[in-house]
Amino acid sequence: MIRFLGTSLGLLFSVCGILAGVGLPNVSAGPPCAPATLDDLPLLPRDVSVHQFSSHNKQGVNMDADWHLYKDAAGDAVVFDATGPGCVRSIWQTCLPKDQVLKFYFDGEAKPRYAIPTYDFYRGKNPLFPAPLVSFEKRGYYAGGDYAGNCFVPIPFQKSLRVSIQGKVAFYHFLYERYPYGTPVTTFTGKEDRGYLLRAFEKRGEDLSPPADAKSIRRESVELKPFEPQELVSLDKPGTIARLVVEGPATEEFVRRVEIAMHWDATPRLDVIAPLGIFFGPAVRPEAVRAMPVKVELLPEGRMRMTSYFRMPFWHNAEISMLYRPVEPAKPIGPITIEASLIPNRYPEMESGHFCALYREGRTEMARDWLFFDAGGTGRFLGVVQTMHGEHYCEGNERFALDGAGSPQVHGTGSEDYYLACLWPNPNFNLPFAGCVGDITKIPGPACYYRFHLEAPIPFYSALDARIQHGGMSNIVSQYRSLGFCYLRRRPVLRQTDFIDVADVVSERQHDYQAAGSTLTGQLETSYEGNAMGTLIRDSGRSHPGGEITFTVATDPSNAGVRLRRRLDQNSPRQAADVYVDDQFAGTWYHADQNPHLRWYDSDYDLPAALTRGKSELKIRLAVKKGQGFGAFTDFRYEVLSFTGRVEKSLVPPGEG
Repeated sequence: MIRFLGTSLGLLFSVCGILAGVGLPNVSAGPPCAPATLDDLPLLPRDVSVHQFSSHNKQGVNMDADWHLYKDAAGDAVVFDATGPGCVRSIWQTCLPKDQVLKFYFDGEAKPRYAIPTYDFYRGKNPLFPAPLVSFEKRGYYAGGDYAGNCFVPIPFQKSLRVSIQGKVAFYHFLYERYPYGTPVTTFTGKEDRGYLLRAFEKRGEDLSPPADAKSIRRESVELKPFEPQELVSLDKPGTIARLVVEGPATEEFVRRVEIAMHWDATPRLDVIAPLGIFFGPAVRPEAVRAMPVKVELLPEGRMRMTSYFRMPFWHNAEISMLYRPVEPAKPIGPITIEASLIPNRYPEMESGHFCALYREGRTEMARDWLFFDAGGTGRFLGVVQTMHGEHYCEGNERFALDGAGSPQVHGTGSEDYYLACLWPNPNFNLPFAGCVGDITKIPGPACYYRFHLEAPIPFYSALDARIQHGGMSNIVSQYRSLGFCYLRRRPVLRQTDFIDVADVVSERQHDYQAAGSTLTGQLETSYEGNAMGTLIRDSGRSHPGGEITFTVATDPSNAGVRLRRRLDQNSPRQAADVYVDDQFAGTWYHADQNPHLRWYDSDYDLPAALTRGKSELKIRLAVKKGQGFGAFTDFRYEVLSFTGRVEKSLVPPGEG
């Protein structure tokens, strides 16, 4: 039976037929470098990782400007340097000098393919980087304000990409995807298909791929009594909610005190429970929002309409309810109209995630970053809506550690920078992927922002830990609220199958570890960047000025690829080695950054399944690069992590899908 409370019997039969979905094809993800669509997002990630280069202060304190990777032969500051295949998904900069020039070097080129004045780049004057996918807008008030430059033009590269800045560096970040060696990627031409991204900007707040077979069911004139849960949707057949619309009074009480709860497939937990406003974007007061996955409209007669386009698949049952929690005794709130658009569930159950959201509120804690979302399992982190109120909180860097890494793979330069603005406080603005909702210079109160990583959803395969600092060192007292969004299946597809403790005689002998010409480092005591930067870790390893490193490691023969993780010392700059698996070339393992202050870093390198599947052990050979500015290659430990390919249904306990 399928129930939507308050609907007619005829409509119930109609929905039953729709949700049966007989003969309908499954959804499938697009090719590498294609933008993720709202329909793609529930599918579990495969063969992709996300990383970030930014100007964050390497000492772990404030002043996140003018930091870069190294100076190139032309004397320019290198701000992005990665081996491929990969794709830059977004670029942000601020405090730009008028004479600054961006230079792009693809696939080992000695001369830049493009050298573009930065002002021209963000103002859309180069036809390869057109508006509205690039923008240059005033986004901050501090000290007279400044302009934020944003670029969402995908920039794929097959072998490598290096970006340097001629002139003063200031603030920047580059968010990019990396794919295993051999992934078919064509280097940037400017002719890539950008249709979906262009529609996201031209039709802000609209569903870019509305399903033709959706059936909408409405419930009108709902009143919520204080502290009495109201069940709105109850379904016990497979389906997908493709759109959810809530209309009600445009009041702070409605957006802050009415909660929405969602429960999929009888899991032992609520998958979503959050105030309505923060779920749809305006967490503080009624404000208009036009983002890629949500839209909020202010209607006549003191009403508002809030719409979410996130796809919410379920395979057994679904429940959605609301609860009104007033601070003081109050009358019922309403009237409220709820509309759900239902489509057949086209998503393979064991290859897709549930739509989840984590709501948190409270006072910040000293020396601990504010948590957006943490989870074990596999999925995609989609972004966050956040409010901040209290002391000067704008300096906080986002720091996301994925799959148990000691260091964050995503590390930014400041809270307002994370939300693609600059120089807090910020005016209202709406982009498909980020915005400020509630200009606090005009209406005092908490600042509210949203950031949806839909240009590059953050994939994880065993664990997610997404946080943001409060103040420059998580050292201010403020009241924060946040709602982190995620697609999640609570079963990891990445597990450790081996471990090498470098410089340990027994461990090296067990793995036939050989490294002629290396030197022992002795005991090094230092910290990782990120939330645990105050924790000293002592370890010993080896330094390799050249030569080869070989070792043999155990893997799961049913693997769908293998990840090598290496603890390295960032005091040595630009560490690189060509990777061979059983004497077959597998790309170049390259760490371009340097940090003599917080020296530990966990560097990941994903090996393609074509070289690892069916093997219970791998012989790894690393040919260390030397000269041309490369530093000594360092290793202190290796973790060997096998991708299991997919979650088998028989391994999933009841209710743990």
